[in-house]
Amino acid sequence: MGEHTAIAALTSRLEELGLSFMAASLESFLSEQSRTELTLVERLTDLVELEYIPRKERAARTRIKISGMPQMKRLEEFDLSWLKGGLSRQKFDELSALTFIERKENVFLLGPSGVGKTHLMLGFGHKACCSGYSAYYMTCHNLVEELIRAKEQNRLKRKLSWFRKPHVLLIDEVGYEPLSPEQAHVFFQLINTRYEWGSIIMTSNKSISKWAELMSDEAVATAMLDRLLHHSHTISLNADSYRMKDRLKVGAVGFE
Repeated sequence: MGEHTAIAALTSRLEELGLSFMAASLESFLSEQSRTELTLVERLTDLVELEYIPRKERAARTRIKISGMPQMKRLEEFDLSWLKGGLSRQKFDELSALTFIERKENVFLLGPSGVGKTHLMLGFGHKACCSGYSAYYMTCHNLVEELIRAKEQNRLKRKLSWFRKPHVLLIDEVGYEPLSPEQAHVFFQLINTRYEWGSIIMTSNKSISKWAELMSDEAVATAMLDRLLHHSHTISLNADSYRMKDRLKVGAVGFE
């Protein structure tokens, strides 16, 4: 078998295996091998990277698409200098490393409306998806409504099992509306299902001390917080409206 035929056969095999990027680069890889100072192992590493990187990027895009996140937010875009306290650079970097997901810890992002809680949550979710973790986003209202519907259809156990699957569950706007006793109970079941199984990131405009009032059942609230706070990071953000900061900087908003 001649060299050209052998290269064509190897290219065909790579394509059959679904290694399209390696197949497309094989001929140039072989022709450059004699002209480079890199070792064969180093060149093979470069060839594999041509396949690995696009696959990793495609997988990340798929995880982001199915995560339900409403917007694309990146942690690099978050302006820490706008905050007046609650999140130090050291803590921000620690959470950005996503080790809390590996340790199955929870993150509470607390503060008034507009301080950047959802931006941070979505930023952590985006980075998680790009780092090989699965994430899923829902507002607290939509989440409990979905759980109630599943309960009415005798599918609650299956739905809870589904919500246990993501590495990190993003629950936005906890506390914006009080929960009925039934809603509080199914919400507790969700938290209990994920306890020490996967991470949860929550945003809320209420301090943790006021959550019992939101749940309509102090016993349920206590049991839920016991599980949530066992392994957790609580961040209380303090700032003027984060949403308004860019408009204020350019003078788009005026005050009399």
